[in-house]
Amino acid sequence: MESIARPMRRLQQEIAWFVRAGELRLLHVTTDATLRGGALDLVMAHEHHADNRGLFLRLDDPMADVGRGWGARIQRLKEQIAEKTTSLKPVGIHLRPLDEVAVPGQGGRAEFAATLLNVARVLVAPLTNVVVVMAPVRVESPELFVEDMAALIRAPQLGHVRWIVVEADGRALTPLVTGLGERALAWSCLVDESAAEDDLAAMGAANVADLGNSGAGAAATPAPGISKPRPWRAPGAMPDVEPPARIGQSRPVSDRDLVAAGLAPGFVNGGGEAMKRLVLGGALAMRQGKTTDALTLQARAAALCGEMHMPREQVINLHVLGGYLIAASLPDRAREIYARSGEIARSHGLADAEASSELALGMMAMGEGRAAQAAKHYAAAGDLAEVAKVPPLAIECWRMAGQLALDAKLDGSAVECWKRALAVAGELDPAVAKATSAAEVARALAAVCRKRGLRAQADELDRRSIAIEQGTVGAAGWSAASGVARGGAA
Repeated sequence: MESIARPMRRLQQEIAWFVRAGELRLLHVTTDATLRGGALDLVMAHEHHADNRGLFLRLDDPMADVGRGWGARIQRLKEQIAEKTTSLKPVGIHLRPLDEVAVPGQGGRAEFAATLLNVARVLVAPLTNVVVVMAPVRVESPELFVEDMAALIRAPQLGHVRWIVVEADGRALTPLVTGLGERALAWSCLVDESAAEDDLAAMGAANVADLGNSGAGAAATPAPGISKPRPWRAPGAMPDVEPPARIGQSRPVSDRDLVAAGLAPGFVNGGGEAMKRLVLGGALAMRQGKTTDALTLQARAAALCGEMHMPREQVINLHVLGGYLIAASLPDRAREIYARSGEIARSHGLADAEASSELALGMMAMGEGRAAQAAKHYAAAGDLAEVAKVPPLAIECWRMAGQLALDAKLDGSAVECWKRALAVAGELDPAVAKATSAAEVARALAAVCRKRGLRAQADELDRRSIAIEQGTVGAAGWSAASGVARGGAA
């Protein structure tokens, strides 16, 4: 996979240079959803570089809502300092205790900067600096993101702090990088498109010519359809001669054995390889601009999953097909495909897969500006995620359903959706709840409370949101959420 290996190798070189070149204040990495995880792992691995003298601290919290996540980042700093204090002791590095900020604020950028200032007092030899890895999973306002980062990076009091900023949804910091001149380094870690097609072809991507005349067969080579592998034969044996049993040869595996092991016989006996080639062929065709071929190959991959009695995989492949249809400007057909995938998931009791289909329909409606319809799809996904016992997904679905309802001026429905999200979060362990979007839901409800003049409830919800982010309390007992409902619905 040279299309991925090439940018990752180059990124490794850039990070290594940043570690060595102490005069650099900022390394700006732009990437995408495909490589973001790998890029961040590579960045954090350089804390163990032989030339590194910095303490790496990673912050993924979203730049969202009024507080822009600074309260969560402060808590994350404290947690990571505590973890590193413990992990460094065995190698003889005893970090000093982290002092509390003298005048705590409301979790804003100023308090975050003050906390970073205190981190300087934690450092002991051989550590000389702190490397803050800022990688927000979502940035709602790029302008405010740039403003915050510029203030922190240029602050003379934070001279002991170096920054690695990873952006996966744009290049907002490019002007700041330019302004810093030789004190900044930038690198774009994206899939190498020139090598991607070669990768897909090397992995055996099929093309439309591999399909049978009816278009219903699986990819050819080894054979159209699903066929079992040919048994071994002695060199020169006639076609009708059965091969002798080998010494110690086990009994051939039957389809019944495969089913008992939880495997689809058709998948094991050639269908899996055929499906892989079809999916790769569809992806390659899309890259080459051959949209019709891509749709044909991907549709056949989905159909093949149905023939092999693999409903979950069929739903996944239909979702891919829906994405191709959207890219081909065929939204009506895409909607039909997503609706069909939901029906298949429902008929097989796959609530989580059905939730994914509702999310796809919701995202389409949202993109088309139909906020009320999108809210219904997200709410349906929230119900299904609860049935499937996937609380983080349920919370996010209810959060989005509420936001979309609010956009559609359905304040009462928005409140009900957010109450459902907090009810789900209330059943979680606080450590789990803080990793969800429950805190964002609490802040959204607080805003509605203020709009209705319910200041006490709004303040309580704000305090709860901070507590959730700190992992000190769950979302149970939301009297404020009940209060906003009593305060009247739109």
